Amino acid sequence: MKSHYFVMLLLFLAFSKAQGSEVPLPLTTSFDSLGPTVHQLKSKDGRLIHYIDDGKESAIPVVFTGGLGTSVRAIRLLDFLRTMRQSLNLRFITVERNGFGQTAFNPMLGMADYVKDVEQVLAHLNIDKFSLFGVSGGGAYTAKIAEKNYLRLLSIHMAATSPLMGQAAWCAQNKGQHPYRDLLTYPMQFFGFPAASGVHQIIGFQDTAFDEAARAHNIRGQSADPAPLDHEIALYCKENPINTANINAKVFVYRGLADSLLNMESNDIWSTTYPNAEIILRQYPGEGHDVQYRHLDQILLDIAYLNTDILVCQNGSQKFIKSSKMNSELSKNEHLGLCVWQ
Repeated sequence: MKSHYFVMLLLFLAFSKAQGSEVPLPLTTSFDSLGPTVHQLKSKDGRLIHYIDDGKESAIPVVFTGGLGTSVRAIRLLDFLRTMRQSLNLRFITVERNGFGQTAFNPMLGMADYVKDVEQVLAHLNIDKFSLFGVSGGGAYTAKIAEKNYLRLLSIHMAATSPLMGQAAWCAQNKGQHPYRDLLTYPMQFFGFPAASGVHQIIGFQDTAFDEAARAHNIRGQSADPAPLDHEIALYCKENPINTANINAKVFVYRGLADSLLNMESNDIWSTTYPNAEIILRQYPGEGHDVQYRHLDQILLDIAYLNTDILVCQNGSQKFIKSSKMNSELSKNEHLGLCVWQ
């Protein structure tokens, strides 16, 4: 019996050695990324600032501000075009807002404090000039950064947001408890996209959005405490009006014309709000509150090139057309954005 066991052991070792001498498939020389790292920086008053810096140091810096009640990792919802972002030489920086994700809540802090946090992170990273990209409820914070840093701006990009946030008419319409408040304990409702949304073409997008909602409101054990969200919503109307008169950078606006959250906007509201800036308005008929994802390809190209051309797919080939054709002259075989959307 022992001799039989010994023979089997020798055969196994011989087989293992033979197998170990061949590598039938190429092996990786590095680990795959699981997403950007959240860094920490101590503020001048002793708070911990959480931020992400994703891209080469030599790339174009872009300060990204996520929507209402989002954490610093909301930037992961843009990662479905991360390769494109890198090929366009863009570096995305985002700073977590008060009370969300890993950042402790301080009811005494306002938008100006957030701007100081962003400025401190940029100074830490030795960044002078930069572009801004704000979405939805993050648009007001983006405007506040622009107000304080107008001489440093390369461009501004506003998606699914409104310059009316914080204005008297907007505040009067949005009095009382915000409907999002009741959804905090249900991340799959807080960050759910309708079935018709184009984001469902992106593998794993909706689940990543659910994870973001859970992170933003539960990661510190806050158990979906509504206080930070209530505070953020109140800031829109408690803070002084944002002065945009000094801003003369290009302002790109991306708006879904079927977005019910922006239905009180007139077409000239952006040029009125930013009187000395060049406004490039990109409007998408029939689309809702997800243009920052569905048209992220266009946004990235706008940040990189600062031109007014539109990316379209025609019969499987991608090309640029003049922006004047965007809504009225597209043929049946032309579609907005990358061909992969078709």
